[in-house]
Amino acid sequence: MVITCWNGEKLLRENLPKVIDASKNPENKIKEIIVVDDASTDDSVELVQRLASSVQHLVIRVITHEKNYGYSTTCNTGVREANGELVAILNLDVIPENNFLVKALPHFEDEKVFAVSFNEGRFGPGKLGWKNGFLEIIPSAVSEKSEIASWASGGSSIFRKKIWESLGGMDEIYLPFYFEDIDLGLRAKKKGFLCLWEPGSRVEHKHESTINKDNFDINFINSIKERNHLMLTWRNINSPFRFLSHFFNLLKRCLLKPGYLKIVLSALKRSIEAV
Repeated sequence: MVITCWNGEKLLRENLPKVIDASKNPENKIKEIIVVDDASTDDSVELVQRLASSVQHLVIRVITHEKNYGYSTTCNTGVREANGELVAILNLDVIPENNFLVKALPHFEDEKVFAVSFNEGRFGPGKLGWKNGFLEIIPSAVSEKSEIASWASGGSSIFRKKIWESLGGMDEIYLPFYFEDIDLGLRAKKKGFLCLWEPGSRVEHKHESTINKDNFDINFINSIKERNHLMLTWRNINSPFRFLSHFFNLLKRCLLKPGYLKIVLSALKRSIEAV
């Protein structure tokens, strides 16, 4: 299991003991917990080390980045260092129920299954659709049965490591955050793999406990979200219809909202840098 961390001392103090409690349930088959710290400036690392020293039934490791990279790099580090064939990733603000992996694990008996997303209670499986020239998230309701999803949530899912590695992990073009998990799910789908959503794997996710106005300028958050959404859309223009639809609606958006031109230029620059 991988827990991503950046200045998460308060959340770790509240949530890590609950993850440790879940690891005591043998049906979850948790063998290790890896906390990947993305150059925190608080006492996150020291707190994990103190908690780890009191745990006897499994290994708790801390891996630290020398500088702050962002979410996809942190996840990639954790999966690379994990020893298991399956790797669960939890955000700091995700609290698992005691049996949260029991219903998810059997899905991996199918070799085509890449990832299983946990049930956060508020949303159903991640779905995507083409709308007004852009790839958009389509709201879905919580159901009582497992379903195919367009992607698995980066912060509350379990992944098959060998497929993650074959795909190259999360694309760091999306640093520092947003849309890297959706991109990964779409790339998996193109290779013939499946992402699922499992209602019986329940967690509580206190969204935006880290990416919020206390840690970042709200204009910066919004600009990154729009830039990454645009790049994701560009990567999934796969027909003449989508190309024409996007071109028309992109032009319309720039005319009606002149500030969006900065987003387009930022996305172009980022895409060129990544080539």
